[in-house]
Amino acid sequence: MQLPPPIHGVTVVNQAIANSELLASRFELEVLPLAFAASLEDLARPTVRKLGRMLGTCARLAHALATRRPDAVYFTLAPTGAAFYRDCAFVAILKLAGVPHIYHLHGKGIRGRLAPPWRRRLYRWAFRRAWVIHLAERLVADLEGLVPRARVIIVPNGVAERRSPDRERRDDRPRLLFLSNMVESKGPLVLLEALGLLSARGVAFEATFAGAGRDDGCLDRFHAGVRRLGLERQVRYVGPAYGADKHRLLDEHDVFVFPTSNDAFPLVVLEAMQAGIPVVTTREGALPDIVEDGETGLLVPPRDPAALASCLAALAADPGLQRRMGARGRERHAQRYTLAAFEQNLAAALAACTEATSAGARASRPAGQQGRARCPGIAASPGAEMGTP
Repeated sequence: MQLPPPIHGVTVVNQAIANSELLASRFELEVLPLAFAASLEDLARPTVRKLGRMLGTCARLAHALATRRPDAVYFTLAPTGAAFYRDCAFVAILKLAGVPHIYHLHGKGIRGRLAPPWRRRLYRWAFRRAWVIHLAERLVADLEGLVPRARVIIVPNGVAERRSPDRERRDDRPRLLFLSNMVESKGPLVLLEALGLLSARGVAFEATFAGAGRDDGCLDRFHAGVRRLGLERQVRYVGPAYGADKHRLLDEHDVFVFPTSNDAFPLVVLEAMQAGIPVVTTREGALPDIVEDGETGLLVPPRDPAALASCLAALAADPGLQRRMGARGRERHAQRYTLAAFEQNLAAALAACTEATSAGARASRPAGQQGRARCPGIAASPGAEMGTP
């Protein structure tokens, strides 16, 4: 699996899995680290160095499978893009070794890529006989025709609980926070246009944008947009924020705004709920399952600055509604989306997959050769290089 750096949703979840005392107590784990890029800017750049690292990882994986023969391989397969084709090299090794494989998907978009017959055949080959752990029931349709529903297990992501201070409004201006990678698909430019509409209506606010930029020009367009809309006194960009800096920003703001147009199950939304602030986001991926519209936050269509501005104006006018939504979001996180619940659910999913595989192997053995199965174990193998937070 890929571990930080860089820091994004997949590497954060992978780090939690690698460090999990619960999983280590129930499985004999071997983690095969994967490192292709040191930063978000380097993720999409094909280089000779990356090719060399991939080939080296293939060799290490083949050696581990040949010498230690795990009961299963857990693999965060990249579902789309160039990373999927790269990961097919690891899949080929797993299939040649005949080792059961469990894919943990952290993204979506497969169904939209199946039109070319050759690509559909490639996906069918990659997913044949695999178990799949997915993030939400509404994302399972992405695998239609590739994986039987009985071989898909839902495990929602979770984030650690922490104590957040009681927040007090300094004045009548709501403090809005965008915290994600500064790339267009996460919605910072949509939010900036919405803030321009709020300012034109005379709605008072302060807005903070935090996140790492890439070389796609989004950050340059953001700064140009701030100047064009005359928002220099109301909007600030603070760069990337991780760990304690990220938590401090969440604790200092009143509303979390995340107008993404391409996400599956963003961890940052769970972190905002845990911090006790309402979430304004889009009906994208599993977000309608996470955010209760009108209860823990508000949902808007993607790429719709006017709808986003209307929701933010409504929250700005009602501090009591902000507090109620934030409190309900914190309760919902504690009930469903803690890191402890994620670890328990993942352990149960891995046990179900390995036990079913062992039972199938015993049933297929000739009479007289059905000895006792080994205790299930997993070898965590290379994972997806995806930019989701």
